[in-house]
Amino acid sequence: MATKQQFTQSGFPDVLRGMDLLNRQGLNKGTAFTEEERSKLGLHGLLPPHVESLNEQVVRAYEAYKRKDDDLERHIYLRALQDTNEVLFYRLLVDHIEEMTPMVLIHFLSAARLYPRALVESSQSESRRDCRHGRGAHPGHR
Repeated sequence: MATKQQFTQSGFPDVLRGMDLLNRQGLNKGTAFTEEERSKLGLHGLLPPHVESLNEQVVRAYEAYKRKDDDLERHIYLRALQDTNEVLFYRLLVDHIEEMTPMVLIHFLSAARLYPRALVESSQSESRRDCRHGRGAHPGHR
């Protein structure tokens, strides 16, 4: 990767266009890209034609979330959203933090019940590694 990004006349990095941009979940704004951004970034035909604000996207995403039948479906929906559009995912999560936090944590809590020893061993390994690198004392060495 180049140490200095080349910019086009539009002011946008020339490497972040079209599907390359949409595949970067941290930069993908989905339908919130304006007409000008869509033209400059080569997004016409890759997104639905209607431009929505982030607020409109949040309303639509929340309605889709509420239509899910159970917690597992809600969790899967949120994970898929995070994988495709982190901007929308985090805004939706912040706007509904108390309601959605348990849905985001389902996977971790399920893993803890199914594989408690693996999580403990992983935690101990991280603690030993941190100790070796001077980032804190290992619990057994006080």
